[in-house]
Amino acid sequence: MFPKLKNRAGESCSPYVRLHADTPVAWQFLDEFTIYRAKEENKPIFMHIGFLADHQCRLTTQDSFFNRQFAEFVNEAFIPIIIDREERPDIDTIYQSYSEAVNRAGGWPLNLFLTPDLYPFLGELYWTGPGSLTSAGAGLPNSEIEEPPQDLLALAKRTWGYWQDQEQLCRTEACQSFAKLLYFAQEGSTNAPGGEPRSTLDGTADLDIDQVDEALTVVAKLFDPDNGGFTHGAKFPLSTRLSFLLRISWFPQEVRDVVGENMTTRATDMALCTLRRIRDGGLRDHVGSGFMRYSVTSDWGMPHFEKMVAENALLLGVFLDAWLSTSGSGDKSPDRLKSTDEFADVVLELGDYLTGPDILKDLDKAGARAFISSEAADSLEKKGDVNSRREGAYYLWTRREFDDVVSGKNADKQHESLVAATYWNVHPDGNIPRDQDPHDEFINQNVLNAKKNFAELSKQFGIPELEVERIIGEAKLKLRSHREKERGRPVRDEKIVVNTNGMVISALARAGAAIMKLDSDKSAKYLQATKAAAKFVRNNLWVLDERIDKRFLRRFYCFDKASNTVGFADDYAFLIEGLLDLYEATLENEWLKWAKELQDTQTELFYDSLPFSPQSRVNPTRRQAYTGGFYSTRLETSKHTILRVKSGMDKTQPSTNGVSAMNLFRLGTLLQERRYLDQAKETINAFEAEILQHPGLYPSLLSGVVTARLGVKTWEFAVGDEKRRTEYYTMPRAEARALCVVDPSLLTLKDSH
Repeated sequence: MFPKLKNRAGESCSPYVRLHADTPVAWQFLDEFTIYRAKEENKPIFMHIGFLADHQCRLTTQDSFFNRQFAEFVNEAFIPIIIDREERPDIDTIYQSYSEAVNRAGGWPLNLFLTPDLYPFLGELYWTGPGSLTSAGAGLPNSEIEEPPQDLLALAKRTWGYWQDQEQLCRTEACQSFAKLLYFAQEGSTNAPGGEPRSTLDGTADLDIDQVDEALTVVAKLFDPDNGGFTHGAKFPLSTRLSFLLRISWFPQEVRDVVGENMTTRATDMALCTLRRIRDGGLRDHVGSGFMRYSVTSDWGMPHFEKMVAENALLLGVFLDAWLSTSGSGDKSPDRLKSTDEFADVVLELGDYLTGPDILKDLDKAGARAFISSEAADSLEKKGDVNSRREGAYYLWTRREFDDVVSGKNADKQHESLVAATYWNVHPDGNIPRDQDPHDEFINQNVLNAKKNFAELSKQFGIPELEVERIIGEAKLKLRSHREKERGRPVRDEKIVVNTNGMVISALARAGAAIMKLDSDKSAKYLQATKAAAKFVRNNLWVLDERIDKRFLRRFYCFDKASNTVGFADDYAFLIEGLLDLYEATLENEWLKWAKELQDTQTELFYDSLPFSPQSRVNPTRRQAYTGGFYSTRLETSKHTILRVKSGMDKTQPSTNGVSAMNLFRLGTLLQERRYLDQAKETINAFEAEILQHPGLYPSLLSGVVTARLGVKTWEFAVGDEKRRTEYYTMPRAEARALCVVDPSLLTLKDSH
């Protein structure tokens, strides 16, 4: 007999998991003891995957997990496990893939019912709490059930009954689902050793720059010409895809010859159109700064209100490339950048947001700082009123409140309020579509959207453009001041996650370097922030394992300590990218040296090494295929998962293997190490079959294909030649590139082997 389950959530280092310490659900962790108990008791597992910033995750906790009836039933019938998707991206990836395969939808919260050995037989997204009259799910896999359950407790009861009555059918369905997941898990592993010899990018590979043209054709068919973006429903920024489109016109001439002049221009136009709609739409916090995660409407007007720091860093990189691409109307001189250029305001605003006190967290009195994870969608409408928490409260405005703040209830200022309201599309009855407010939560509320530019407002109101600019600028300051005084800020997830910090370091290092001449103070601020974050990660998350005298990354830092969760391949990849960009921005060798150490460790822990020779005998398995590329998890970490995944497909973030390939190209060039260049090509080649079949899904790896075929862009400069150095900083990204100092005494890291 096992003792009664006790809630272990309070033992976690994750703020999201700890939020559940006071719930009556007896939450467990995904560990050896939990799995052993589930198998011994033959109990199905209820697994909840979520994250702190999400509105529906908060509702699920509030309405279901704090409900005593729900807790008592789940504690008795299941083994409840809770997962922070930012702590365990490997678990999240596996079960999101299951949900997408079975339900054709993914997202959070993800509530799963698993066999005791972790195979899913039912997975649903948000369900309302017990007692609700609305239904949010699709029901059980048993098609004979006539009346689907109406809330999460009812779903749990039906599922438990299904397990009790038809356990073998549950297990059969779980096995069938696993078969679908195996197809997904074969990514990067389809050409296993022992079959036909693998092609290589040096010789007979089918991968070539033709795939860039094919990918662009696919993306162009998905493009929404009316609103920008690439679907006609909910829209994500998809920074990697936008970056790929901007790179087309900066790739070597050989690529542009294949793509053609018209499609090259169209690629740039699609990217810029989308970025303008994102800039002007509801994702942007027009009063403060930063962008929300995605829009639930096709016109970018209605956001999910959480702000993810990683996604903001990626957007900074893309908006920076847009600025660098469009500034100067063909002038490529390093002095061409102006603060009045299109996109300059967004870049500088994002840079200030990421280096501001809400995102760059002070961690001790000695000046240690690093970047947090996110800001929540929900907040208090009135400071101190805990009952006023609702979705988007920090960002929404009624027309009456808007007018009172902008005009100060001064009749002489009402004209200014009208101009500002017209600019941001603020209406007396609100601007949120009725179909996006089924429960009347947003009546008369407005999401700020810049629907008209200054020239259009000047013509409409018969005032000079400079006067319009003044009115909007002053209105923004008044709205910001009122918001900060009267409303409660969204809760922050203060985890210092390695991969997020790597993305921010990369974006800020590039931005800081690009604006060195334009704004030296901001440049210094951005670079100081990146160095502080890099030092913090090195000092606190690059941890020595004394048993083997080696250092490895931990996933995140929170509650004054490093987590027990080991770093994943994406932590290494994004941190290495950030350090390479920081090295190029500062020419401080410590960052290049550490990037090399991290790369060697990433290879040791995650790389799916090829056989030493074609004659070598290997036994490929589901967890090691010997085909090249990086797995997401270490081999030993994956023992509590049903799959070990090797991902090359880009989603809201670039793939680990896409980033890693470019890192290897850059390191190989900077350090003159052939082994890194070879490994980069092996990594790309591991995904040859997938890229050939679906090139539009692999834009970051396609940049690697261009590099493999046409070489790394090497930019040499002599010490003291600041003009040439600045030229490099003000070039948009394209193929992999390396800033190489001519004076060899500055590069002393060449490996002896």
